[in-house]
Amino acid sequence: MNRPREITVAAAVALAGSLLFISFGALLWLFAHHLALWRTQNYPGLTYHDPTILVLKKILISAIVISIGLGLTGMVTAFGLFRMRRGARLSIIVWCVASSLACVFSLVYPGPESEFRINPAFPLTVMLVVFPVNTWWLLLFFRRSTKAGFGMLPSAQSTPRTSVREFLRPAFITGAAVLALIGAGLLWVSWRASPLREFERSKEAMAEVKSWHYHTVRYFVNLPPEIDDADFVCPVFRHSISRTTNSGGGPLIREDISYFGRTYNRVGDQWVPNQSFEAQINSQVSMPIFECQNGPIGSDVNALPYNAIIADGTVRRGGVRDVEGESCRDYDIAVPTPHDPAEKEFRFSMCINESDHLPSETRRIPPGSDQGQVTTYTLWNAFSEPQLPAEFPR
Repeated sequence: MNRPREITVAAAVALAGSLLFISFGALLWLFAHHLALWRTQNYPGLTYHDPTILVLKKILISAIVISIGLGLTGMVTAFGLFRMRRGARLSIIVWCVASSLACVFSLVYPGPESEFRINPAFPLTVMLVVFPVNTWWLLLFFRRSTKAGFGMLPSAQSTPRTSVREFLRPAFITGAAVLALIGAGLLWVSWRASPLREFERSKEAMAEVKSWHYHTVRYFVNLPPEIDDADFVCPVFRHSISRTTNSGGGPLIREDISYFGRTYNRVGDQWVPNQSFEAQINSQVSMPIFECQNGPIGSDVNALPYNAIIADGTVRRGGVRDVEGESCRDYDIAVPTPHDPAEKEFRFSMCINESDHLPSETRRIPPGSDQGQVTTYTLWNAFSEPQLPAEFPR
């Protein structure tokens, strides 16, 4: 059977589109090469540790590989259409379905709300070109006469009846498997890119933490703010210092240490056992510090535990910023609290370091307050053993 004119036009369009993909990938490679060469010449020996730069590098590499890969695949498909190959017909159908789903996915989830956020105008513009072409190709390549030309039917005059065997043919099963793989791939990409996935990583990273430093500022109505600092070494040590001012405006400092279940308060230059823990001291009962069981997140008033966030929370990804000299990404979190009469939804934000997935800061504005409460976490796993003061009783 001679090649129909419509197939020739479709093959020419596929070939032109493939050349555009290859050209785009080549231009991206030239841009990345020029950028790397400029950096090497102007800043020799410079290395980047900023997660933003690393993400940009991954985006460029992925875009180059995908563009050139799609272009080469499209060229093979186009030449296969010129020669009326069955595999070329299947390839063009897979492209129509996959590219349409990708456009819809990019429109529904345009990417993280940061400097790399995809503008919805871009996928909409692409859809104005891709959707009409895909519709034309699907109608053309599912036409009975076209299927007969590719050897899919005995002849163009075959009966229009469709039997179960049509759906058991290898070509149909292969196409269905490819579409299923594409759908699974899109779901996997969506899951990997989901903000909640980062909280799962953060929860896993927190399970490996043994020590950290905690700093928070608390604000009270008609009272001076209170600054709390604490060092933790799991599961036996906590050294906390609370600073505020008294009614006369003078400094008021409270310092205590919990060590192997015993609590000591600092009085002058001495450490005095807390009398409320005498029973525990006498019985040698060791009580682990509660923050060490699941990590510090959720143990103060600025955040809820990871389990509540992952199970019921709504998370929105924000931008990248610095906290205590470390880069982290903000996440706005809302968790329903229907049984709380004062607050039906607990809202706070968390900044997570994208290199080690550990939190750097939690932030919240309590209901009825105009002051934001901030907690920072530093020195993760910096201590292997408790740092006891020299005058502390051994």
